[in-house]
Amino acid sequence: MQPLTQIDREAWRFVNSVSIITVAVDGVVNAMSAEWCAPVSLKPPLIGVFVGEERFTRGLIERASTFGVSLLAEDQAWIGRACGRHSGGAVDKIGAFQIPTEPAQFIDAPLIAGAAAQFECRVLDRRVYGSHMLIVGEPLRAVGNPAKRAIAYSRGRFYRLGEEVDASYQV
Repeated sequence: MQPLTQIDREAWRFVNSVSIITVAVDGVVNAMSAEWCAPVSLKPPLIGVFVGEERFTRGLIERASTFGVSLLAEDQAWIGRACGRHSGGAVDKIGAFQIPTEPAQFIDAPLIAGAAAQFECRVLDRRVYGSHMLIVGEPLRAVGNPAKRAIAYSRGRFYRLGEEVDASYQV
């Protein structure tokens, strides 16, 4: 059996968090929307982010020793859209869209102010899988904002997390 070369859009129904990856290298600061960002280990805590080969951020994060992850809150979907639709090679997204940032404590890149959660990560590993590079980072600092709810992204749209679904079952 041959592996798939393309996945049918109707099958691609993953639901992901909306993360903004920030990176600073040689005076260049960029913010990128990352749909594919998730924890990869609890002990030790590790976060993985996939960056496509065509992304401006790819060249930066290949050289960076640290990066930031900000999980966007319900009032920040516009940041996800702005950072996802525009290339850092063409525009300074943080400046052009007046994206609110705050300085990090342990990394050079800023973090998104008012995010549901923020992580300052040290790069542990980079590996290429097909069209994307997986960057695994060790959080040096992690802060959650209990007043903010993270949003989700699926098939080009942003969603508010809502009603819990009953998961009970009969034995």
